[in-house]
Amino acid sequence: MQIKFLTENKNLIDEVNNFVEEWHSNSLTISTNTSGSTGNPKSIELSKKHMKASALKTIEALGLKKKSTNLLCLSPKSIGGKMMIVRSVILQSKLIVVDINSAPLEAIKEVVDFAAMVPLQVQNSLDHDYELFSKIGTLIIGGGAMSEQYLMKASLLPVKVYQTFGMTETISHIALKRLKEENSAYIAVSDVTFQEDRGRLIINAPHLEINGLKTNDRVKLINKTSFIWLGRTDFVINSGGIKLQPEQIEIKLSKIIAPPFFISGIKDEKLGEKLVLCIEKSISNIELTKVSLNTVLSKYEVPKEIYYFDNFERTESEKINRIATMKNRNNAERKVL
Repeated sequence: MQIKFLTENKNLIDEVNNFVEEWHSNSLTISTNTSGSTGNPKSIELSKKHMKASALKTIEALGLKKKSTNLLCLSPKSIGGKMMIVRSVILQSKLIVVDINSAPLEAIKEVVDFAAMVPLQVQNSLDHDYELFSKIGTLIIGGGAMSEQYLMKASLLPVKVYQTFGMTETISHIALKRLKEENSAYIAVSDVTFQEDRGRLIINAPHLEINGLKTNDRVKLINKTSFIWLGRTDFVINSGGIKLQPEQIEIKLSKIIAPPFFISGIKDEKLGEKLVLCIEKSISNIELTKVSLNTVLSKYEVPKEIYYFDNFERTESEKINRIATMKNRNNAERKVL
């Protein structure tokens, strides 16, 4: 593998080089942390054998070629960044490393066969660097949900674009959704199969020696190899006995609000929990009212309050850290609806 650094960030350069050295060492495992977006990050050991198996399944599913040119614009500390390096090692690729920011395409001067980005990077690039996507052959998007308006924009790109589903425990993604296809289902990679228990997804991945991994993801199971993702059970808000799924409300809100924003719940004496809308005001300055919210939401889905944050807390993989952000809500500007 050849590495081309288009960054002067010494820490990033060292992190990439150190991981490559660790990958080629005699150690059988790699230490990493879970993302921390739904709780405290946990340190776990991943088998190199399983990481290689995961990389090979992705290569097969996406039809990636040897001696390709790949882009690393994710942190090498995250599972997404680590697996981009592993795939590049296996494919004997040129790996272009750029600064980890919301505009990863600006530094690219050549065609890139394969890239992975988080929603924030895709959304910002769609708004400001749309023409630069023509330099990419295949793009995968992971690390969080995207609004409907940006999914539509991404589906119109002249490249192969996939949303991914997975987690650190499954060593990156185990299902893919092609954006150009009308079917909104995630399709299993290779030998992966799915079950569900009371609406929760259960994963079987023989190549990773995973059998019956229970998740907190709510899904509509189509068959044993495909599902439609509905949201996280650990984010469900029980407001006055009405169970509300934040991710489904966020999809509706994306028709009138540009991201980043999210729905959360806070304790309330009357309702048990009340629904609140959190907006990053450095990006969005939209003035919202009950009237405008009622155009896209049912009466139970309309938030009781809006919190305008200067900046959201984020994980290393650029996911919005809802829990950490809500702990800082006293520093946000509050509007009661």
